[in-house]
Amino acid sequence: MDKPSIPSVNKSSLSFLDNDTFILSKESSYFSKSLFFTLVSEVTILLINYHQSRQKKYQTILESLNKKTGNNSISIANSQPRIIPVSKEILEVVLLKLNAFEQQKGYLSTSINLNSLSKILDTNSSYLSKIINHTKGKTFKNYLNDLRIENALEELKNNPQNKKFTIEAIAFDLGFKSAESFSKKFKSAYGMYPSKFMKNLAA
Repeated sequence: MDKPSIPSVNKSSLSFLDNDTFILSKESSYFSKSLFFTLVSEVTILLINYHQSRQKKYQTILESLNKKTGNNSISIANSQPRIIPVSKEILEVVLLKLNAFEQQKGYLSTSINLNSLSKILDTNSSYLSKIINHTKGKTFKNYLNDLRIENALEELKNNPQNKKFTIEAIAFDLGFKSAESFSKKFKSAYGMYPSKFMKNLAA
């Protein structure tokens, strides 16, 4: 009985397979490259949109806070002039020393109060209280807290290192004796707690 013969396959009969394989490989490579560049483009667009959104949010927060600060300044500036019950000479000397106190950020000390500051400025507490009340339009306590809060806003905006610290540590560094006191006064001045303000900047 004859064995079945196996048809021979020559190279020319396989050539079409090689061509098809090459075409498929080429198309697959093209598709992979297209997919890669598409993904890169989409990721780049997402990153750009995220950055722009974050910058816009940051700018909105700052504009809102600056507007609040500006309104507070205007209300004080438009207050009626007051008669200060101290001599002109004493007033000028105390105001010069008070300005130096502000420039040197002496208000960041948690131990500063009306009596201690009056000694530093070489005047009595009664004169100092009246001068601040009449020239700043506020009590000594509010004057001190306002200086601290305004400085706190600048520190939180401009010093990213603060994100590493707790609110309690930041409060103490900014002259407040407790995180609760700092948080309440910050919210009263700017409409949000410092913790939320920092989260908004980081978002």
